Amino acid sequence: MAVITVTNLMKGQILTPAVFVTHNAEMPPLFVAGEASSPELSALAEQGSTLGLVNKYNAEEEALSVTRLAAFIRPGNTGTVTVMFDAEHRLVSSASMIEMTNDGFVSLQGVEVPCEGTSAFLLTGWDAGSEANTELCSQIPAPCPQPPRPGSCGAAAVEGFVHVHSGIHGCGGFPPETFDWTYPVAKVTIQASAEQSPDGALAAACSDHHASEGSDADGSGGESTGNDGATPVGPG
Repeated sequence: MAVITVTNLMKGQILTPAVFVTHNAEMPPLFVAGEASSPELSALAEQGSTLGLVNKYNAEEEALSVTRLAAFIRPGNTGTVTVMFDAEHRLVSSASMIEMTNDGFVSLQGVEVPCEGTSAFLLTGWDAGSEANTELCSQIPAPCPQPPRPGSCGAAAVEGFVHVHSGIHGCGGFPPETFDWTYPVAKVTIQASAEQSPDGALAAACSDHHASEGSDADGSGGESTGNDGATPVGPG
């Protein structure tokens, strides 16, 4: 088993319940930047709905497990979920909606569960490209700020492909001084857990692993390198 924590780094946005999939390298990616989003990912990015992705990956031969982190993660808060992995399914992908958006989301794409230490990743905000970014309260499944702000990003169009999200512009119901963001939008850490794994399961899952150069003397390992001790995921 592996323990995954998600920290919301945005000051005003909420991350909706996330879907985590453990899988092998043969599973198709959750999305490809520059290409159209799947209907299941679009449903999550537009409405926060996890059902489509859960059903899709439960039926995927290359997936081992599909786990839902049921909590909404508010600004500055952290959510934790435990996922199953094995030697053939060491990769993790995930998605969660950025709630006060038309179709914004954050995602992991096939990162490896570490056998030692903790891996950390900084996430970009993505746009599914499946809904126009009107920023209208009536088209975003989140409470509208009070008092309601008039206006709409009337010139917005459906892009039709996944791309880096351009943030909140303030032409609709959500003021950018509260709901806009910069990179990174979230931090995810992953750590294998012997305590939560059945006897012998972790050793079997990591049977091909050799202690990496530079691990701590006590064998605890360390975080992946990168900004804030984390590896950037996606354009930053």
